[in-house]
This record gives sequence, C-alpha cells and structure tokens, in this order.
Amino acid sequence: MTPASPRPSGTTRTYTRTHRTRTGHTHASTRTHTQYAEQSRGRWVSLGLWGLQVGRSFTDASRRAWDAVTSVTTPAGWAVIVWTVVGAVLGLVLGWGEFLIGSLVGLLLLLIALPFLLGRESYEVDFRLLHDAVVAGHDAQAEIVVRNQRSRLALPGQVDVPVGAGLIDFHVPMLRRDQEHHEPLLIPGTRRGIVDVGPATTSRSDPLRLVQRSFHWADIQTLYIHPVTIAIPSTSMGFIRDLEGRATRTLSNEDISFHAVREYARGDAQRQIHWKSTAKTGTLMVRQFEETRRSTLSLVLDLNEASYADEAEFEMAVSAVGSLGVRAVRDGRDVQVVVSGEVPEFAKASVRSLAQLNVTTPRRLLDDLSGVESSPSVVALPSLTRMLVEVSQETSLAFLVTGSRAPLADLSSAASAFPVDVAVAAVVCDPETEPGMHAIGRTRVLNLGIVDDLRHLLARSAA
Repeated sequence: MTPASPRPSGTTRTYTRTHRTRTGHTHASTRTHTQYAEQSRGRWVSLGLWGLQVGRSFTDASRRAWDAVTSVTTPAGWAVIVWTVVGAVLGLVLGWGEFLIGSLVGLLLLLIALPFLLGRESYEVDFRLLHDAVVAGHDAQAEIVVRNQRSRLALPGQVDVPVGAGLIDFHVPMLRRDQEHHEPLLIPGTRRGIVDVGPATTSRSDPLRLVQRSFHWADIQTLYIHPVTIAIPSTSMGFIRDLEGRATRTLSNEDISFHAVREYARGDAQRQIHWKSTAKTGTLMVRQFEETRRSTLSLVLDLNEASYADEAEFEMAVSAVGSLGVRAVRDGRDVQVVVSGEVPEFAKASVRSLAQLNVTTPRRLLDDLSGVESSPSVVALPSLTRMLVEVSQETSLAFLVTGSRAPLADLSSAASAFPVDVAVAAVVCDPETEPGMHAIGRTRVLNLGIVDDLRHLLARSAA
C-alpha cells in the first residue's frame, strides 16, 4: 500500500454538485473551488482569524459594560471615580500620601454604593389619571400608589413621571412589607394640547447618590387639554329660520315645501292629485314640491399661521370653533368641523387637503380640537372652502373662523365659494379690536375681542 503523499502547496480541488429543478427536466451544477495554502501559513491565518474574533467579542463586551456603567453612574459618581483614579496616579507617581488616602476614600465610597444596585425592584407602582381631560388653564389630578409586596424592607427611592417634555418626581420613603405610599400629583394644563403621561420610573440610589438604578413601568396614559369654550345661544337662532330643513331647487313629487302643480304622469301617487286644479282644467293635475334637505352647519377653522398675529389669536379661534361645535352637537344639528390640511410648500399650487374632525359627541370634538396646531404649510382658506363645497353639498350655514391678519379679499373669496342660498358668517379673532358685526356683501363678519363676545354677537343677531 502506497503511503499518501503530502498535499502540495497551492493546489486546487474541484467538487461538482448536481441539482434538479422542480420541473425535473433541467439540470444545474455548481462548482466549489477550495485552495490549500502552506501548512505553516494556514496556522498563522487561523490564528489571526481567532484573534480578530476575540477582539470583536472583547469590544462588544466592553461596549456593553461601558453602557451599563454610564446608565447607573450619576455626575457625583463620575466625580468620585475621577478623583479616585487621579489620586491613585498622583499618589503613586509623586509619592504623596494625601492623594493615596483620598483615592482610597473614593474607592471605599464606590464599594459602599455598589450594593444599592443589586437585586430586583421591591416596589409596585400604580399610576392613574383621575380625569383624562381638563380645560386649558386648569390642572389635572393624578395619583401614584407605591406598594411594597416583598417580605423584606424596601429602601427609600424616587419615582419620576414624564409629562410631555417635562418631568415630575417625588421621594418614596422606606416601606415595610405590604405598606403603601400614596402621592397625589397635579399636572399643569396651562396650554391646550394632547399630552402623554408616563411611564412611571422608579429610581434607587445610595445615600450619596453616586450610583442610581432605574426601573420603568410601561403605563402611558393620554391627557387631553381641551380649549376653553363658552355657552352660546342655539345655532338655530338668528341664522337658520327653517328648523325642519331648507328648500332646494331640486323638485320632488313628495315633500313639505309646495312648488306648483303639473299634469298627472303615469306612476304618480293618487294622493298627490290636486282636485281643484283638475276641476278647472279638466285634466288630472298633481302637486309638485321643492326637495327639502336637513340644515347642516359647517365650521371651517383656518390653520394658516400667517392669518394670526400671535398664539393668543389662534387659541381664541379654536375656542370659538369649539363653542359653536359643542352647541350644535347638543342641539342635535348636523354639523361638520373642517380644518386646513397640511401641504408642502412646493405643492400648494396643485394640491388641496382638508381634515374633518370627529363630531359624534362634544367630547370627541374637543379631543380632536386639542391636537390642532397652526402651520405655515397648510391650504389657504379660499381653497379650503372650495374643496369643502365640492365634497359636501349639504351646508346651509357656514362659519369661517380666522385671525386678524387674514386679508378681507381672502374672506370674500372663501365665502363666495358657497352657493347663494348658504348663509356665511366670518368670525375674525382680534384682541386689539372692538367687538362688532358688519356685512361684506352677503357675508356677516363678527369681530371678537375675547371669546365671550361670540355669545353677545349671536344673541344680538337673534334679536
């Protein structure tokens, strides 16, 4: 038997593998080329690959360890670490015993602080909002209950509650087994908006606050800060006189608003025959009516930032829309609230967009109004009303709500987009003007100095 000869350097062996496709008619083969280098060189390559893998593992472990250290170390802890390292270096290099003693004290403090990081969190945190909706300018009440359900003593700690971009924190005292700590919270609702509250975070640290460990409780709740609204007269008063509906130019065989009589046609109902006209003409005549539609109130809120002098004007406009909308919903009227849709600057000439708010209940409407914001990249008011007329033909009364810097030409253009049988009122919010009402063409313009002026102007119009 001939002994196997050593494999030469640089030789290549070829393996051929055959595969069959799903159809069973085509054969495909792949070739794998494997090259063997010198034995000594292959060992160095393997060693290099192993070192590279070890280096990557060490880098990943170091990164995770560094992240763990930075997540639990406070600024005071970093100061003690720097003092310990610098004191040890200066003490050993310069031979100063004071620096060595200071370094040992810093190391001792760090060792004492480390046990506070060990173990699981002994608290159970229950956070709830007493009311998930408040009016702007009022504080929301919340309560946090911290409970110790473990058998051992729970050390003092801290609970942080994110409120939007802010943070509310309070101290938790030492708790015995099954002991609870109740902490009432007041969340300021200074400005209208939608605020995410939570999740609550508990913190545990040593007495000197050198290290700190946090535990997150995944419980995020939403707080709606509604716009300020006022009680106003019914939207039927002064503007809409036909409570049962409005007559249109569309003719119908059966309705309420009588139009004329015409000759009887096959299929007409016999109860609509007008016998007096039939007796006079000698031909069967039937009644014809104008189709009556239910009155629909359309509230249009201008979100164009250029239409308002400041934020106070925009908040007044939102409050006016909220007051009118809530009154209409409570009256049981058909109402739709429309705001400008956001469109990029380069597409304003060719793109239009509107958004309709939820008006099923007053609460839903106020929730949606809590999130509206002015923007420079929205559809202009005239384009918004033209789009509203195209998508909805039921409007009988429209309120256009805007600010003091909206040009009168834009108001006139926006109002002219509605049919002539639609009553249009423009509400201009301007704290610097005297409240009053005047007409521009067929459009009534209501100037508001404060939101409460809306009540008086509507009452004056009804009178």
